[in-house]
Order: sequence, then structure tokens, then C-alpha cells
Amino acid sequence: MKCLVKESLSVDGLTLKQDVVVPKVKEDEVLIRVQATCVCGTDKSIYLSSRSEGIQKEMRRYLPNGDFKPLVIGHEFCGIVEALGPGIEEKFKDIPEEHKVQKGDYVTAEMHLSCGHCLQCRTGNEHICTKVKVKGVHLDGCFAQYVCVPYKNVILLGKDGDTSKIPPKIGSMLDAFGNAVHTVYEADVRGKSVAILGAGPLGLMAAMLCKEFGAARIYLTEAVDTTRRFELATQFGVDQCFDVSKSSKEFLASVEKNESFANGVDVVLEMSGSPSAYEDAFSVVKNGGEVLLLGITRTPLKDFDIAGSVIWKGVNVKGIFGRKMFGTWETMLRLLRSERLDLQPKLLKIITDKTYSLDQYEEAFGLLNGGKEMKLVFELN
Repeated sequence: MKCLVKESLSVDGLTLKQDVVVPKVKEDEVLIRVQATCVCGTDKSIYLSSRSEGIQKEMRRYLPNGDFKPLVIGHEFCGIVEALGPGIEEKFKDIPEEHKVQKGDYVTAEMHLSCGHCLQCRTGNEHICTKVKVKGVHLDGCFAQYVCVPYKNVILLGKDGDTSKIPPKIGSMLDAFGNAVHTVYEADVRGKSVAILGAGPLGLMAAMLCKEFGAARIYLTEAVDTTRRFELATQFGVDQCFDVSKSSKEFLASVEKNESFANGVDVVLEMSGSPSAYEDAFSVVKNGGEVLLLGITRTPLKDFDIAGSVIWKGVNVKGIFGRKMFGTWETMLRLLRSERLDLQPKLLKIITDKTYSLDQYEEAFGLLNGGKEMKLVFELN
């Protein structure tokens, strides 16, 4: 099969392979023929791996002596079930037909694979499993014509290949949408003032969700490609957008003016991973407010004033990782299928109109790494 492989963490880029063997489906697994796969910020970091100590460390985490071996990357996708592993049909025979995953069904998958045995897994917190492995980061992923995933991680999108409810362009980016849904749900933004730091795909998704979930006022900051991103943000319901490429003064002053009684915003959603955004987050949050951190910095933060920023202000800080398994998935599918909310056309505005083949990966990553596009899709098969 054809796939995109990361061959060395010390060298930027990927390699297109034409003759990789199709993975053999194992017991309790499903073989999926990939229809579409979406590029994530993590994939960009892997592409530019020589510049990120964090991604290098993470991709070596489970390897003996940290010796990296070539890996198929990618973890956002949708496709058609090609085969079920031995014994699956018998094992899950009692599942109602309309909910059972079978050959020919249209699916996606949760690509965080939990161990099932640690305390977190045994207490309903699989998404923060202490031994979690991510396909496309630790195990072969979905930038390929075929991918194997555990049956329990497969998410049914349409029976018999039906893509009418959630088209492949949307189906390929549900992993990312789930991150935004998880973040906003944890914040409970109803009637609150919210600052979203970062107007990338996840920040824009969070903005549309905050609007739908009843946030009273929404601020948004960004440092690159601000004209296009702020135009979308305004369409999605953001009240004020701020270009912080040179300074955050205007943003900080606006929050001080508008939220003077509370002395800050109720909720901050940090979606960028920028060190300066982390600083802004704790500057604008009110005493007793909430800061939810989804963005990942490339290098550890230094000289962070935890006493002045968190303790003395009584701020609640929460890290967000992935999606709750599998509550977030059920929530996002209901949201996407709701005609009243009409979220799918908004999500499509974040993705490029043009789709790419794997052969065009250098052009595609060039656009993403240069900041000319935010989110794009590879079409396969």
C-alpha cells in the first residue's frame, strides 16, 4: 500500500512509500480502508521534528533505548471497514444490528489506545491512561491506504458505507473537533465571558461551540493570518478579535475595560501552545476563574510565576488531552447531526476547498507549515 512515513526524527519531512505491506488484522481489530485523512498540528510538528524536542521525546517514549524506527504517521481519518479480526463477529453478536460495526460500514476511530488496566482506565478516565499509545505517534497511523484499529475504538458513522449524514471531509477531522468539544464542555461556558487564545482550527471550533453553548462574551487572539481567521471568527460568533503578533496590550486593555467588575474573564481556553499566550491566559482570567489548557508548547515554560498567576488568584487550571472515551464522541456526533445547530458548514470553512493525494504531501505540508492554510484533507482510494 501507499503511505507517508517518518524515517528520522533528526531530519525534517516525510517519505512517500509505495510498497508497504497492508497490515494484517489481528484478533479484536478492524482493518479499515482509508477514504480521507486530515492533517493535525501534531503531524506538522512531526514533519518539522528536528525543531521540536517535545515531539522527539514523545515519539521515543515506548521505544527500547529510545531508538526510533520508521513509522506511518497520521491519526485523523475516516474510511470503510475492509475486514474484521478473527472472532469479532461471534464476540459482538448480541450488539443490535444498527449499532454493530460490520464489513462495508463507514467509520472513524479513536486513535488513542488505552491499556485497559491502569487506575485511570478502571475508573472511567481512559483518555488519560498512564500507558496510552497514539496511532500515528507511537504506532503506525492512518496516512496510508489501510489502517488497523481495535474494534472497541471504532466509531460508526454510517451503515453500508452511507456518508450522507457526515461526509468524509468532516469525518476525517472528528478527532480534532472532539478536542474542541471536550475543552468547551469542561469549561461550561453558559452565561460566561470567555477568552480563546489561538485562532487555529481548534480555536475556531471552540469559538463556534462557545457561541452555541451560550457564552455571554467571546474574545479571541491570534498572531498569524489574522485577516482570514478573524473573518471566520466573527461569522462564528466572536465579539472581539485581537492581533497579538506584536503586543497583547489592546487585548488586555479591552478585557480590563469590559470585565472590570469581575477583574477578568470567567474562562480562558488556551488553544495555541504559545508561551506568550500562556502568559496572557493568567493575566486576563479573573480571581477564581478557570483556565483550560489544550495548546502544547514546543519547549517547557520557564520563569512561570505560579504563585502570582494561580495560587493568589485562586485560579482553577485544567489540562485537556484528547477526547473522553467515549462520551465526547457521542456528544460530537449528536452536535454534528443536529440540523438546528448546522455546524457542518462552519467546519468546512476551516478546511481547504481543495483535497490532496498522498503524492502531493510536500505541497500540502508546505502550505500548512507556511501558515497559508489551517486544515487540509488527503483523499485516498
